[in-house]
Amino acid sequence: MVSREERRYFLRRSRADAGFVLVLWCLALGSATVFSARVALAAEPAAPGAAAEVDALVAEALANNPELTAARQEAAAARARVAPAGALPDPMLSLAYVNDGTSISLGTQPMSRFELVAQQAFPFPGKLGLRERVAKADADRSATGPDRVALALEGAVRRGYATLLEAREDLRLVDEQTEAWREIEEVIRVRYSAGLGTQQDVLRAQSERTRLLQQRRRDQAAEESALVEMRQLLYRPPDVPVPTQRRLVPGDTLAAPPAEAFLKETLETTPELKEAALEKERSRLAGDLARRNLRPDFVASAAYMNRGSLPLMWSAGVGVSIPLWAGRKQRPLIVEAESQLEAATAVEASLKRQALARTKERLVRIKQLAEESRLDSGALLVQDRLAVDAALASYRTGSVPFVTVLEALSTNFTDRRGAIARLADLLRADADLREFSLDASSSSAAMPKAPVLSAGSAPRM
Repeated sequence: MVSREERRYFLRRSRADAGFVLVLWCLALGSATVFSARVALAAEPAAPGAAAEVDALVAEALANNPELTAARQEAAAARARVAPAGALPDPMLSLAYVNDGTSISLGTQPMSRFELVAQQAFPFPGKLGLRERVAKADADRSATGPDRVALALEGAVRRGYATLLEAREDLRLVDEQTEAWREIEEVIRVRYSAGLGTQQDVLRAQSERTRLLQQRRRDQAAEESALVEMRQLLYRPPDVPVPTQRRLVPGDTLAAPPAEAFLKETLETTPELKEAALEKERSRLAGDLARRNLRPDFVASAAYMNRGSLPLMWSAGVGVSIPLWAGRKQRPLIVEAESQLEAATAVEASLKRQALARTKERLVRIKQLAEESRLDSGALLVQDRLAVDAALASYRTGSVPFVTVLEALSTNFTDRRGAIARLADLLRADADLREFSLDASSSSAAMPKAPVLSAGSAPRM
């Protein structure tokens, strides 16, 4: 005969075990339902608003950024210098009085007169055109500045957007995990009160919830830091929200663009490569101008002379400059221009190699992350789900302790967090790719600068 106390004990035990298994199965089914829904969502075409959301943020940053405005104004200032470079030197007018004798003798002495003299310098044919083309090349080089600022700003916004999405997705995940552990802890407490569990199980559940509280603090700090960065890039006031609708869903990966087409686009779009090509053309024009400066310039003059009551006089003349000091003045500028041309050619070749190498590295990185993300949604998370199911089945038969089930659930949540991080890394890698950036030290330090007094400087007349 089974006593009444024994029947009550077995009844409490069966209820506790049934309740624990029921909670775990609900968690497993709920996780599987969420995972299945996400995979189904990822299989559908991406929502049109997903790309439009980050594009709108990029447009807002470009519209409000003062660095971009400054770069555009500097380019406009360089364009304004083109026309003056091809203009003739200003003419000169002079007025003089010449007196013959010690007392005023205008009208009585033939050499006493008022003189009005006009002079105009005329550079040797072709010099003005070359000076204007050199100035235009400088203006075109300055125009690459806004392109670099815009590309860098867009890349920063896209990376900041990915970081913000990652932080918010991590917060959702940690809240889901916290709720799961709360329900598990309640079941463990029931089992412990029924004499079916141990205090170690209760403490384990409590420590897991404490770790999740710490993780949530870290995720909140990550979100706040991402918001600070986004507001700074968008030039929004502090505490203004930055809402996001996009979710980082396992399976929602980016395909790497065709390598050959994108490498070609890199050569056409990278501002540093444009600047290097323009610097090479400018150096070639500066060399032509320096060689033409060996030719003489001309000065035309005309004078009107009023002699009072005597008949007026006039004169006309032409002068020519003689490059007498060409060995110390003009020829060194030719050497300078030729050296700059060789340097610019070498820099252009070096930057091309660097740009292609950076692009290939980023394409490899995108391909790697895309493949890892596909393994997340198509294999790893599915295997985690099966591991949880197997642990539940083994627990029901009594072959494993409940800790095995909890560890399987923890592994599932950990891998889901890793999948989110990979998706965010994929977005950041795509932003790096489309920024067309080079290392700052290699692009700025290697680019030769135009001298203060170059071959394009106009000589004084």
